[in-house]
Amino acid sequence: MKFKKSFTQKGFIGPIGDDLPSLVPIVTALLLFFTIFTITLNTYNTKNLEITKQVEMTSVARELKGDSLILDVNQFDTKCRSTKLKKYPYNFMTAIYPSEKDISKAVVDFANIASSADFGENILKDSLLGTDEYYFCSYGKIGSKAFTGKEKSYLVRYYPVAVAVRSGDSKFPQYIIIPSILAMVVWE
Repeated sequence: MKFKKSFTQKGFIGPIGDDLPSLVPIVTALLLFFTIFTITLNTYNTKNLEITKQVEMTSVARELKGDSLILDVNQFDTKCRSTKLKKYPYNFMTAIYPSEKDISKAVVDFANIASSADFGENILKDSLLGTDEYYFCSYGKIGSKAFTGKEKSYLVRYYPVAVAVRSGDSKFPQYIIIPSILAMVVWE
């Protein structure tokens, strides 16, 4: 008995065509998995960068403030110069304000300092007991932009410090300890 092949039989589309209904959910699931994986990885990298920036900021602040007692502006300048030699991956500016001053405007001060040529002498002068000394430190990577306060992401932190200010005559100097705040801004 001979059977005649009929090409008009229905139901057979081909090897891929028969599996097409089961391939669509698999491909969709794989696309969904890799999309969620990429989003999660990007979020992780962003948070990791933020944490790294905060760790670097804390490290710089720890080096600048030392044991939180700043004896004079020369000691602060020495610490600032040694901190700049470490070549941090971020730009930073720090200034010391007396604790009674409103430091919520520190970001505006930093933006003004960065735009002026005298690097804060007029803004921070007379900040501690009417002295001519100002406590300011800045570091900028080569080719980086100046701080304007309008950067996409910058961090501002405040650290308590005490500043010893000399008063009295030169024969019998007296030191007054002024509670102060080290304001710091870090940007890329």
